[in-house]
Amino acid sequence: MIAFTAEDDVWLAPLDGGRAWRVSADNRPVTQPRISPDGTLVAWTSTRDGAPEVHLAPADGGPSRRLTHWGDTRTTVRGWTPEGDVLVTSTQGQVSLRRSWARAVPVDGGPARTLPYGPVGSLAYGPGGRVLLLSATMGREAATWKRYRGGTAGKLWIAAEDDPLEFVRVHEDLDGNLECPMWVGERIAFLSDHEGVGALYSSLPDGTDLRRHTPVDGFYARHATTDGTRVAYASAGELWLLDGLEGDEPRRVEIRLGGQRADLQPYPLHADSHLTSASPDRTGRGSAVLSRGAVHWVTHREGPARALAAEPGVRARLPRTFQADGDQHVVWVTDAEGDDALETAPATGTSPG
Repeated sequence: MIAFTAEDDVWLAPLDGGRAWRVSADNRPVTQPRISPDGTLVAWTSTRDGAPEVHLAPADGGPSRRLTHWGDTRTTVRGWTPEGDVLVTSTQGQVSLRRSWARAVPVDGGPARTLPYGPVGSLAYGPGGRVLLLSATMGREAATWKRYRGGTAGKLWIAAEDDPLEFVRVHEDLDGNLECPMWVGERIAFLSDHEGVGALYSSLPDGTDLRRHTPVDGFYARHATTDGTRVAYASAGELWLLDGLEGDEPRRVEIRLGGQRADLQPYPLHADSHLTSASPDRTGRGSAVLSRGAVHWVTHREGPARALAAEPGVRARLPRTFQADGDQHVVWVTDAEGDDALETAPATGTSPG
């Protein structure tokens, strides 16, 4: 199975593609879903109750449970520990939003355990429990601040083979923003944009035999994760899967979302929360009102409002009123035919613009 987010919910789907099913049904922003190693549970970060918190649900269906009550805006699910706890990073209890610590959250809702690695951005467990760390970053993923090269760009550190609490820098020579550390078999993998576009790379734990596995001539690879053998990532709003690191090519996972697709259905909005401008006529009896790219004629006392330009996919702006032959008219800028142009319509009546 593969876990992903769509329509502000967590979904699961077969690795070969097909119809997906919802794990959550909160219709609230969710991020970073992670399937447990035994495939029975899914953990994710949800803003259902306000601040991001850790939620958990059975993979085969059932109610979700909230595991944390930290109220911290940087709480993020990162994966699972070898002991079966949810691996989370958070700045809860810290004096700075840059000091995110790794914590192990038990699935039974017990107290979280702070891991002894100091401030980190993410981490991954490898063979024998060896740890690969990502330094505490600026808080933005690479795709939202492309080709960032500042002091808080992501850096990789790996535990020494003879001391699990002593770390050495790996890939120090890569001039890029590194993120999503992973262990894939005996190799370490990560995302980096040192070639201009975020792509998936892997190497031996000592940094040798560096390989690139995804192209750099398109969109950034994002949100990479692994089950220890395969690597899944998102790019341009699509899911991609790499079945291995030995010459395999990425393949797109064809997903069909079931259900009513409620977020794609039109629904009414309160225009007073989205007013952009209003242009009254010379009599003061009505105004041309702009709301969410649509122009409406609204009388000041009584009478219905009239939509002058409200075509989906077309943006109108800068409405102005004028009088011609004793009648009130409205003119606005429209991109209905591609380039900006002027469009007019009578303020009242049924004549089209």
